[in-house]
Amino acid sequence: MDEFERLLAHVADHLGGLSAADLRRWREFLCYIGAMIYHERQEREHRKLHDALERSIQNEELRRELVDMGKTMADVLVEKGRAEGRVEGRVEGRAEGETKAAVQTRQHTLVRQIRKRFGDVPVGVLKTVASTSDIGQLDTWLDRLVTANTIDELEIPGCSE
Repeated sequence: MDEFERLLAHVADHLGGLSAADLRRWREFLCYIGAMIYHERQEREHRKLHDALERSIQNEELRRELVDMGKTMADVLVEKGRAEGRVEGRVEGRAEGETKAAVQTRQHTLVRQIRKRFGDVPVGVLKTVASTSDIGQLDTWLDRLVTANTIDELEIPGCSE
């Protein structure tokens, strides 16, 4: 048991002798200690400190109050986890959207430039380009477009259709 945990148990034991009239002060203490544990101690210590506090309270009514506050704190932690998940989901969604936009831009540019350079675009090329989501492959075809003399030199499957 570290020094903080011993001090916490000592204070809780001392305050456990408060009368019912002082219950408001007890609740304030619990709120303060709960906030201090949550904000000032490392997350891996939270459960241990909460358990030590609960063990040090002799009054059953006060112990139940602490347990109820712990449930409330658990709700806070669950909400924090949900919020972090939403942020992570938005970041992943944004990245996925950016990738999709990059693929679509390359597909559109490739077809447009093939049409400008060689005229009609074979259906097989249109299908291949539309079904390709690999940015590297699309970039390779775009690079070949600069030096290709014929559509076949692009080496896009479906050129001969």
